[in-house]
Amino acid sequence: MAKSILERITKKGGKKKKQVIYGVYDNSKDDFMTRANDFLIDHSRISIKDKSYFFHMIAVMVDAGIPAVSAIRAFAGRTKNQRFSRVLQTVSYNSERGMSLSDSMSRFGDTFDEVEIGVIKSGEAVGRLGSMLFRLSDQVGRAHELRMKLWGAAFYPLAVLATLLIVAVGMLVWVFPTLMTMLTEGGVAFGDLPLSTRILLYAQTALVDYWWAMILFVAILYGTFRIYVGTPKGKEWWDYLKLRLPIIGPLLRSVYVLQFVSLVGVLIEAGLPVIQALEITTNSIPNSIFRLKLRDVIESVRKGEKISDNLSDTPFLFPSEVVEMIRVGEKSAALGEVSSKVSAQYQMEINHTLKRLTSVFEPLMILVVGLFVGMLALAVMAPIFNLTSVIS
Repeated sequence: MAKSILERITKKGGKKKKQVIYGVYDNSKDDFMTRANDFLIDHSRISIKDKSYFFHMIAVMVDAGIPAVSAIRAFAGRTKNQRFSRVLQTVSYNSERGMSLSDSMSRFGDTFDEVEIGVIKSGEAVGRLGSMLFRLSDQVGRAHELRMKLWGAAFYPLAVLATLLIVAVGMLVWVFPTLMTMLTEGGVAFGDLPLSTRILLYAQTALVDYWWAMILFVAILYGTFRIYVGTPKGKEWWDYLKLRLPIIGPLLRSVYVLQFVSLVGVLIEAGLPVIQALEITTNSIPNSIFRLKLRDVIESVRKGEKISDNLSDTPFLFPSEVVEMIRVGEKSAALGEVSSKVSAQYQMEINHTLKRLTSVFEPLMILVVGLFVGMLALAVMAPIFNLTSVIS
């Protein structure tokens, strides 16, 4: 019995992944299911968590003396993400045939961004690929940790609001019609109903009879919004509005400042020129307002001006303490080191802000749930009490 179990486990563990090299692999003669499966795999997402673990493991193996190409090939065989496995197999294949690691990765712009490719290219140039991979692993890991904390802070209120919406729809569709039938049979006229009950009745009628119109309206509104924010002017308006929102706006500005100083620090310490580091960082920040400002900074730096002098006129985007720290780094010729220290400080401040927001959201959501339940109870129970008094 034990031997058969061991054989079953061994067979299961011995199953090898199909090797796919993009540009070499051809599935045109395969059956439809194989081609459909390849299509789904090739269009699947590679998470930042997968990349963080990849850079860390490759850094450890390279630091232990294993060639980078061999380390990547080994990781490609063990990762559970099939799309990532295929990308890494292709990267190792191209690198074994004379292409540099950074050039091989640059062919997959949807997987590796400019920052990651820039750091690896610098590590190859100066012969410090192992240490650069450790730095890159730390940067990607902190970005993943920050993203998880942001989602964690937003999940609780979003989950509560979604639950309230589902409960409200269920009450209006299934519970409220039964109540209205009972009230009508009891002789309660519409004008005798409390205001809250009449409001719910209007909402129930709109939801049941015109649900298609509501869905169509929401779809048109969302589509119009997406088209508008897809234009340069619309994106700038939306990005600026997000920065001005209460609570969310200051947090987003802190996140973008953190992204700026951390990426600049990593790239400069990797050996990239300041202007190139600024260009890569600018392209990596998703907010168009920040990118617009940083492009002006790049043009000024090309003319010989300092970064800090050009950031000081926009305290809304870059706080004065950040500008002063960058000025110190420029004067001491240690901009990369100072930027890394500023990013560590901002990381700590954002963590404290998220903790405070979470502690504020919990009682606020309890209050919202209490008000919601109270309004429903008032709208449902008040006419029942009126009907009971009429019968008495």
